[in-house]
Amino acid sequence: MVLDINKRIYSNEALGKKGGSRIVVGGWAEEVRDLGKLVFIILRDREGKIQITAKDDLAKKTRDLPRESVILAKGVIKEGKQKSGAKELLLEDFEILSKADTLPIEFLGKGVETDLSKRLDYRFIDVRNPKISAIFKVRSVVEALATEFFVEKGFLRIDSPKILGAASESGANVFSFPYFDKTGFLAQSPQFYKQMALATGFDKVWELAPVFRAEKHNTTRHTCEYTSLDFEMAFIKDYGEVMDVLEELLVHVIKGVKAQCRDELELIGAKIDVPKRPFPRITMSEAVEIVKKMGAKVEDEDLNSAEEAMLGEYVKKKYKHDFVFLTEFPWSVRPFYHMKLGKGKTCSTDLLFKGLEITTAAQREHRYDVLAKQAKEKGIQEVTKEYLDSFKYGMPPHGGGGTGIARVVKQILNLENIREAILFPRDPERIVP
Repeated sequence: MVLDINKRIYSNEALGKKGGSRIVVGGWAEEVRDLGKLVFIILRDREGKIQITAKDDLAKKTRDLPRESVILAKGVIKEGKQKSGAKELLLEDFEILSKADTLPIEFLGKGVETDLSKRLDYRFIDVRNPKISAIFKVRSVVEALATEFFVEKGFLRIDSPKILGAASESGANVFSFPYFDKTGFLAQSPQFYKQMALATGFDKVWELAPVFRAEKHNTTRHTCEYTSLDFEMAFIKDYGEVMDVLEELLVHVIKGVKAQCRDELELIGAKIDVPKRPFPRITMSEAVEIVKKMGAKVEDEDLNSAEEAMLGEYVKKKYKHDFVFLTEFPWSVRPFYHMKLGKGKTCSTDLLFKGLEITTAAQREHRYDVLAKQAKEKGIQEVTKEYLDSFKYGMPPHGGGGTGIARVVKQILNLENIREAILFPRDPERIVP
């Protein structure tokens, strides 16, 4: 290697240098314009772009540089003659680190619109588009802010198993596989283990990790693998405290994104408002009546995605709010470990963000005898002995929830498809790249 790669700086740092500064930059040659005696190269890296000007012999050496090749370039910062007035790099030396082949997709939208499916086939190229890259910069900030929130609140981070001996939900939509002489299951959620963690005396735990659903619905809001932000906390009075934590979490995250991701939000074209507390709270029975008046035909005791979207419109109009908690879900549509409220209802909630469910939360049943009875009532015959045993030797009242990170990002940025917020999504038709 001719040039010192360890001296490389990002383009935005280079543009901040004084004229006459000698620097090294490295990245992708997004565009190569041959003007004869001059060749202009637009070099792109993670933090932006810089124009490189090559003259004389260097112009001859760079004019055939394939687009998207990775190069190192050394030169002097010069006050630019560009119309924008931006600085440029007057090239002194360069090195090709990787020569690119002909691109299979047009990722910058230069006269060619590539559909999402093909973009995902070549995701490693698609994300070179600064607008697409910005999505994942926002997502990174969302996850960092969530981490910051739970650390500040005194929650302990845990890492629960993703290979289980029994299905973690009802047994539906679960991936199973041979595990030596047994059958293993990919975790649909960390639910059982985060509850068992409270039996240790930890009091408050959280986790950010992948979960797996054999989800056959190939929609804009479902995937078979996603990252879930889960928390569980003990010694609660009721599930209203769980909703309070969710409110604080979402306000903290959205406020932080608005402050830290101004450039990314502008590039994507997303305008966001920090939500005010408290969030509206509507019982499921009230929600059903509201969407029926709006023309929906609710066929069971839960809302489908279209009806949730209708409710989101209602909440936005009446409360001028993007969030709403649906509370008091019927026992018939909730898992056996949710605490009963009476009259066929549960101490559980879904949080909708702009009409899309992003979180399911509840107070859990902590009494062993009641929990075992509810499992039997739901026809759950294979609840692990280890899970139930964790309730036999002292379990405090507790509750928590699970939030889909990709859904949060999708709604913050007003993306059309949840796959846009996942770097390498998995759905019923996609297991590569």
